[in-house]
Amino acid sequence: MKVIGRALGFDPVGEARAAEAAGFDGVRVIDHFFSGLAPQPPHAVSHSLSGLAAAAVATEQVLLTQTMLAAGMRHPAECAQAVATIDRISGGRAELGLGTGWYRPEHEAMGLALGPPAERVARLVEAATICRAMLEQQGTASFEGRFYRAVCDIEWHPTPHVPAVMVGAARPRLLQAAARVANRIDLLEVMDDGRPVLDEDNVNDEQHLAARIDMARRSAEDAGNQLVFSTTANITVAESGQDRERFREELAGMSGGTAATVERELLRAVDTGDGMFERFATLAGLGIDRVHVRPRDDVTEAWLRESLPRLQAL
Repeated sequence: MKVIGRALGFDPVGEARAAEAAGFDGVRVIDHFFSGLAPQPPHAVSHSLSGLAAAAVATEQVLLTQTMLAAGMRHPAECAQAVATIDRISGGRAELGLGTGWYRPEHEAMGLALGPPAERVARLVEAATICRAMLEQQGTASFEGRFYRAVCDIEWHPTPHVPAVMVGAARPRLLQAAARVANRIDLLEVMDDGRPVLDEDNVNDEQHLAARIDMARRSAEDAGNQLVFSTTANITVAESGQDRERFREELAGMSGGTAATVERELLRAVDTGDGMFERFATLAGLGIDRVHVRPRDDVTEAWLRESLPRLQAL
């Protein structure tokens, strides 16, 4: 299993070098003007693609990706062009990650239309279709859709390799649609205004994740598409069983979950170190080949770095 740690911040060069030296398989950026994951207040965010380009120059081996570029914030042709440029800079280490966007306050602040869920899905699928065509066809595309137009027969300079298109998805509608056009699906937790939803219908336990993977695989096969899977996981490593139960109670209250759903949850996981390793092993057993990890605190960050070789051996 490949492991990528917390997203790069306002020191992308130093942070990317540190991640590579620590043995992580890649570095990633998030795409916001500002963001606010519950229960934390809104905070400033560094520019995603500028930071990733700087990381490309500062590193030699790690994958360079995004979790995720918000489809409604820029034209997909610009996303593809930027990632192709990063691929050339890095000698073939870039990937393109796309998502629907979710943080309504920043969209409203910048005059961007977030739109209802069905519209976000349709827009993202169009963006992924354009990006994949342009990356595979050296910048050429012929697409006219509801949200985007990309008609270009002027080829780019070649890239060292063809960057994959990854789409982040949680709900069935997007999973099925994205599986037909993406190279990779990144399985996400269902969110509601920045808060995870961990009720019985949305808990990310082994059974539910297996069903979602199977659904996406069948959709990809129907379209003649090959697909691989990763996930983004928010994890909390507790130093004692007492701390674990306290953190789980906190998560249940925030997410609308119960003690039972929080105990089974794999993408917003709370456990001791040994228990957390077993949760990563379960993800690997489901066929997930990469995890993008958001550690809650310094204790969790330390566990992640110490456990990295064991996790990568899964």
